[in-house]
Amino acid sequence: MTIGIFYISLLVLGFLYSVISLLAGWLTDVGGHLDLGGHVDVPGHADVGHLGPISGTTVATFVTGFGGGGVIGHYWLQWPLLGSLGIAIGSGVAVAAAAYGILDFIFRETQAGSEFAVGETVGREGEVIVSIPEGGVGEVAYIMRGQREQSSARAVDGALIPRGSAVVIERVSGPTAYVRRKV
Repeated sequence: MTIGIFYISLLVLGFLYSVISLLAGWLTDVGGHLDLGGHVDVPGHADVGHLGPISGTTVATFVTGFGGGGVIGHYWLQWPLLGSLGIAIGSGVAVAAAAYGILDFIFRETQAGSEFAVGETVGREGEVIVSIPEGGVGEVAYIMRGQREQSSARAVDGALIPRGSAVVIERVSGPTAYVRRKV
């Protein structure tokens, strides 16, 4: 097998992988089910929505870019073996890096989370949803990152704060917010 056939084979392989991935994704998006059998159980924590620099997607784009660059170097530019290998490797790395950069940007920008640091609640306005008795614990609700959150609450001055009162969170200790009436 000549190097030219090798380049063409990799280009076709990468292209076919892309087409099969596209069709498999499209079929499952329109209500189809693609069951290839088997089950894979991966213990631990996976950061869903984050693409690593070495993944199936980046390897496939590298193979496609490598094959395409090799075809250009070997057949179009008619460079010798080392020259066509250089352009094949360069184009493979460039295409894979571009794919990684684009997908990482998309996943990073679209991945939403409702997590927040406890300190972000300080200064936030809320409403008492369970009366806070004198020296006791009640409950307060507030909006954080577009979601309604709830927390146990105590009055900073230890006074009674009735249900429905507007409050401001002064500090947080563990799961308890210390609040004062909003003036």
